[in-house]
Amino acid sequence: MRFRRLFGVVSAAIGLAVLAAPTPAAAVVVERVVAVVGDEAILLSQLRRRGEPFQRLIIKQVPIGAQRAAAESQMYRDLLGKMVEEELEEQAAAKAKITITAEEIDNALRTLAAQQGTSVAELVRAVEDKSGLTEVAYREEVRRQVLEGKMLSLRVKGRIRITEEEVRSTYQRSLREERERRDYRPAWVVLRILPGSSPAALAERQALAEDIARRARAGEDFAALAAKFSDDSGTREIGGDLKVRAPQKAPAAIAGRRQVLARELEDAIATLEPNDVSAPTRYGDAIVVIKLLSRQPSRYTDIEAARPEMMQRLQNELLVKERELWIQDLRRRTHVDERH
Repeated sequence: MRFRRLFGVVSAAIGLAVLAAPTPAAAVVVERVVAVVGDEAILLSQLRRRGEPFQRLIIKQVPIGAQRAAAESQMYRDLLGKMVEEELEEQAAAKAKITITAEEIDNALRTLAAQQGTSVAELVRAVEDKSGLTEVAYREEVRRQVLEGKMLSLRVKGRIRITEEEVRSTYQRSLREERERRDYRPAWVVLRILPGSSPAALAERQALAEDIARRARAGEDFAALAAKFSDDSGTREIGGDLKVRAPQKAPAAIAGRRQVLARELEDAIATLEPNDVSAPTRYGDAIVVIKLLSRQPSRYTDIEAARPEMMQRLQNELLVKERELWIQDLRRRTHVDERH
């Protein structure tokens, strides 16, 4: 379980509402210092309190026993590292005389609520109902995120330069990533290779596959080619139609309703546009020619319409890299003692 990634998602979205589960029974905790950052100590009770939502998630998802104990141990190690980074940021902000006002927190909450299509009151109530996080604790989470954002903005102010080449590259990457999550409808012609086939027989099948691909690209009816040549009895009579399929990287809720193709076939389809025909592809004991009949339309219309999103994505990526460098620098200049 990647709890460091979980912390990032939760912090970025302030999404502690998803961590719903019964509150674990209270345990006796012997107070001790678990980390020292500069002149400030982080106490075990503070670590336990911050870890409660994540512990509820572990209880909900991980079987009791050694596996759960290991998950809890890893979670607390990762969380302590996060709290150390937050303390470094707090101390840097104090030196720079940077603070966050109640109004700034309110504005951030309004933005979060708007993104989720709800009101601030409903957002706070949902967080409290689902995670047990009080409004005060939730506002503190938001404050930490706003403070980090302000510090990073000051650090990179005037230094972020995004080129047109970077925008176009990010747009193409976004298109590829989206394509990997969109349903598509392929058809195929399957040419079986008999066990023990001679090199000459293999070459003959390959030549036939290449001829089928050439004829299909020239405009010949692919369904008719499949009906005539395909050795796949399940699809031959319907023109090789494989019906709508889900990419292997599709969200689980979508993939659960659709069949998926083998990775090598999906790779052959990945670069195709509707009505394109693939080169012959070896698949198990067969050579396959695939035509892409359709693909779920992209939400991107053109690069200009997507430019604000691409700019924001690039800025976020740059800020993530800048944060890593900033934290490394703060660690070098500050005494940090983590006591696992």
